[in-house]
Amino acid sequence: MNLDKKIATRQSYGEALAKLGKENKKIVVLDADLSEATKTNIFAKEFPNRFFDMGIAEQDMIGTAAGFSASGLIPFASTFAIFASRKSI
Repeated sequence: MNLDKKIATRQSYGEALAKLGKENKKIVVLDADLSEATKTNIFAKEFPNRFFDMGIAEQDMIGTAAGFSASGLIPFASTFAIFASRKSI
């Protein structure tokens, strides 16, 4: 990652997830049908077996992430804040 070049935070997020995915096989990524926008598609391309597109179902995504965590995995659940706060409660 080039610190002199300005890039979107979400691009850095996607790149960081892919880097972490190489370092730790317990990392899984969940997304609510926004992988192009959240840049989790970067992780998905490298680790398709550890990427889960949950569709437009944030409440289910958060519950699934909790289940993954309880089973020893390290989940990253990604969506826009407005959707997470509105749909996951």
